[in-house]
Amino acid sequence: MDPKSSSNRLRNILLFPVWEWKVINLEKRGLKDVFVNHALPLILAGAVTQFIGSFLYVRNELDIDAYKFSLPLIHAGYYIFLQFITIMLTTVFVFGLSGRFHSQKDYSRAGKLVVYSYTPLLIMYIIANLHASFGYLLIPGLYSAVLFWTGLPVMLHTTPINRPAFLLIILISVLGILFISTRMMALLSALIFPGVV
Repeated sequence: MDPKSSSNRLRNILLFPVWEWKVINLEKRGLKDVFVNHALPLILAGAVTQFIGSFLYVRNELDIDAYKFSLPLIHAGYYIFLQFITIMLTTVFVFGLSGRFHSQKDYSRAGKLVVYSYTPLLIMYIIANLHASFGYLLIPGLYSAVLFWTGLPVMLHTTPINRPAFLLIILISVLGILFISTRMMALLSALIFPGVV
């Protein structure tokens, strides 16, 4: 996918989701192609800002300069891992629950629904990763729930009566994954770099 069509997809999924889901539904692109061309650039941009944010705000109390580089690198790497795992697990959850909610059981379509729905959150992470105090900027990322809601009937043919419960369970799952992973990273940082963060 060329950069222009990638930027068009980004704009359209954010501004015109109902129309864009219909376009996505008709495309023959594979899930790997969607992840590599849509989600991965946003994840890598978030990793760069994670590195910058960690590098600028590490408290170097032990006066060991290596910490100034190794800790931000670990944070950036963990951020990439976290986003990849979150998208993968959410796709598995959506696929697994689709039958229970009388939706189409198709792993590729479930993955596309997750990847494109996750777009607002990935964009907000790019800014929020610059400093811990910017965490409140993730709130607009909840627009991802709106994208998931509008994509369910198009991508998985979910009936209106099943959409609220489906969305609620997926939202709780994603927030749970992100919360647990964030706490694990904080604990890991404190164990590996005591007194630095």
